[in-house]
Amino acid sequence: MYAKLSEKEAAELLRFRYTPILEQESSATPISSLVYQEQMQAFLKEVEVEIQAPDLKVAASVFMKRYAFVVVIYLYALSSWNKRLHFTLDSLYLRSSQKDGNWLPEYYIKDLSGEEFTGENRDKWRNQAIQYLFKDIIFPILNTLTKEAKISKYILWENIAVYLHWLYEKVLDHEQGSLAFEDYDYIVNHAPGKVFGPYERNPLERFTAEPVYLSELKETIRIRKTCCFTYQLGAKRTYCNTCPLYCKQFNTGKRN
Repeated sequence: MYAKLSEKEAAELLRFRYTPILEQESSATPISSLVYQEQMQAFLKEVEVEIQAPDLKVAASVFMKRYAFVVVIYLYALSSWNKRLHFTLDSLYLRSSQKDGNWLPEYYIKDLSGEEFTGENRDKWRNQAIQYLFKDIIFPILNTLTKEAKISKYILWENIAVYLHWLYEKVLDHEQGSLAFEDYDYIVNHAPGKVFGPYERNPLERFTAEPVYLSELKETIRIRKTCCFTYQLGAKRTYCNTCPLYCKQFNTGKRN
């Protein structure tokens, strides 16, 4: 049975760009509208101006990096509270927001509720939850982005993978045997392609290479296989520290 989130739970999600308040629906973008190419194009043109992107392809990539926080919100509840959040594309809204000069939109979910697992077969329950997230909430938007912005689906999936790794490796306790460890392992290593959409192969599998230590950065990072084009934004032209173009200058021992 689904029940409204507690104030404490809602407060925990604030760190992942969730907002419990939307003063006017007319001031936000309904995510359900973005499955249509014409409306996606209009939205991306607004994003392009907002982030000073050179074209729609770059705007699409940056948007998917922001939309990845919907994945983070959902999976945090799943692996931290053992709850499946209930929402649809129709109840999901993006509210544009700026922080320190960066476009960091927040997400409002109308009538958000959650269902705690109390059954005997959590694997089956988890599979259904993961499939709903990726196939019904993520794939429709990703698919429209691919068509409208002429951007590789691999870039978009890696944009999601980056934040998925961050959630499980930096935020949640993913020690072997923990709920988070089991969920993380299933999502990136064992979930079949059909869980994510019309795929034969899990689109996240290719982005699970082990992190490498870069002495020049004094940091252990997982180097991306694709570039997200962030370096093309505005006048700064700075690279992400995981960018394959940036890391190429170092002797990383990176495996393809």
